[in-house]
Amino acid sequence: MTEGKKLWVAITAHNPMKRIETLLETIKQYMWYELDVSVFLYINYEAQNDVPLLSQLFKPFLEKIKVEIVVASPEYEGWWLTWAHKPDLTAACIREEYDYYVYQEDDMLLEWNKFKYWLAWKPRLAELGLEPGFIRYEKFGGKKIPFDNYHKYSLTGKTPKVWSDRGFTVAKQLVIDHEIKFFASLANPYYAAMILDAKDAIKYVKSDSMDPVKSFELVSYRNWPLADRSSMGLAFENPPEGYEHRRCVPVVQKEGVLVPDYRCLIQHKDTKYSIELNDKFGNLITCDTMFTI
Repeated sequence: MTEGKKLWVAITAHNPMKRIETLLETIKQYMWYELDVSVFLYINYEAQNDVPLLSQLFKPFLEKIKVEIVVASPEYEGWWLTWAHKPDLTAACIREEYDYYVYQEDDMLLEWNKFKYWLAWKPRLAELGLEPGFIRYEKFGGKKIPFDNYHKYSLTGKTPKVWSDRGFTVAKQLVIDHEIKFFASLANPYYAAMILDAKDAIKYVKSDSMDPVKSFELVSYRNWPLADRSSMGLAFENPPEGYEHRRCVPVVQKEGVLVPDYRCLIQHKDTKYSIELNDKFGNLITCDTMFTI
């Protein structure tokens, strides 16, 4: 399924040497991909003096993947750096150079088995107007904390006050599978990354989601900031009836309890959000306890 396929990856890193170990671990994941991978690291203009050292640090990766450092022009300052890859993404799409496209932030571990899950379910869900999603988590206290979707989601009713005073009803799609019971659409589809096949990449670069202003209108009351909207992909483009967005995650049964399948869980290499939640609530909701009937 992946033999001879090419993957284009863009990663944003502001002042990359400040969190170099995390950045190296992020890029290292792509060494295990059974694809021809080209990684483009976009760094801020002020960090251009870091290029020689970064090049040295990336040398071990070059045995298996291509890594190129791109110094963004000065106008991509602050959070605008997360949009610096868009012209190159558009050009690559038009030239039909790659089979798959990824944009991600520099502290997310998008492992090969997670990408394989996306590959397996993308065509099946696309027939329904949906796409495979992910849940970000942080490792904290030996547990996985779903900080973006930090709620006890009811799978049979409405979960109150998910967005301030707004409640949320989980949309569910049954599938025929030995392990996965159904796919669930959660309130927050954000996972600090987006994955597109060649066909969807063309749709994306022509869509309102690609526009910094129009994309804000699409996310509506969620008020995603500029950086978050850079990775929204086609999530909010024409979701099917009954869904607020197109991304959904697989749910399995584990020891009699419904939980997200491990393949849709991607790690944020930090603990800052979990610490905030622990200080505020204590007794944290985990990925294994986030669903109720």
